Amino acid sequence: MNKEELRILADAVHAEGKRLALYACSHVPAELLEAAGFAAVRLPQIEDAPDIAARILPGNLCPLVKECCNTCECAEAAGADLIIAESSCDGKKKMYELLSRRERLYYYQVPQGEDRDYVRPLFRSEMGFFRKMLRERFGIEIGQKSLREAIRLCNAERESMMQLAALQKSVPPAAHGTQLYEVLFASQKIWDREKRIQFIKEETEHLRKAAGLISPSAKRILLTGCPLQGVYRKVIEAVENNGGTVVCLENCDFIKTNIRRTDETAEDLTEALADSYQNTACAIMSPNERRFRLLKSLWREYQVDGVVDVLLQACHSYSVEKDKLRRFCAAEDMPYMAMETSDTETDAGQLETRIAAFIEML
Repeated sequence: MNKEELRILADAVHAEGKRLALYACSHVPAELLEAAGFAAVRLPQIEDAPDIAARILPGNLCPLVKECCNTCECAEAAGADLIIAESSCDGKKKMYELLSRRERLYYYQVPQGEDRDYVRPLFRSEMGFFRKMLRERFGIEIGQKSLREAIRLCNAERESMMQLAALQKSVPPAAHGTQLYEVLFASQKIWDREKRIQFIKEETEHLRKAAGLISPSAKRILLTGCPLQGVYRKVIEAVENNGGTVVCLENCDFIKTNIRRTDETAEDLTEALADSYQNTACAIMSPNERRFRLLKSLWREYQVDGVVDVLLQACHSYSVEKDKLRRFCAAEDMPYMAMETSDTETDAGQLETRIAAFIEML
């Protein structure tokens, strides 16, 4: 997305009498924003945003944190009524404190454990504070009916994304990984959730009908690791230019987030949301066994030949977890390679060489 596209999106949201909320992390409960009448949009990478991060952040910080900073500080982002500053990443949560328009921020504390009895109540408590902020800052009281409908709608969007992902289960897969990637990020420019769901369904059907272009001998690769738009474009292209095909995107922009479901029939909907969001296979969780269970199930389901772990420079959670994942894959006889990269193209040639060697080994 570029600055003009962000401005047009914000204007369209306000023209419909809605408020715009931007958020960066899949731990943010989008259902609450949907129920409150917000257009909830994942914080996009603004390709032509001025590099404010270079002036206020350390140079060796994770590129995702820098991208979030530049997007939040660009003039076009002033159209956002609310920016959710989640605490899932240490670098990002401190970056939010440096922004120039902090009156639009709301700090959402993300509990970081999956095996403690007290964690579920923490998720529930944070959602309660979230609702309190919406009430006090915007005068919005979320009712049971609107919340249940928002949960239904978010579940439907996640199901549409999982149907898109399921195209890759066949041998050969129905689409190139680059095609799935383009659908994913084109959909994030659509602020209306129902229209976004319809777009994803239509694109999925289009790709299904066009199947048959990929060689059955192409090596089937699962990508895991950090989120960032430009990084995945160059990695997927490197795989698919060298005899491979990306059949599974486990990262938090795709399967890791969309595999979750919230029980829309539950009597206690806040408890149902807490249960759903605690079940996120994210590297910030300690210990983080859920990610490994998810990966194992995915490489069986998608008949994967090898795993490529995409690491952003200075992303501590995923970088430290790399060795644990390497050992896990070795124990399961799953070929594995890790690559550290950034949001620039300076290492594109090196990526091509390493990925080509990995695929040749397969």
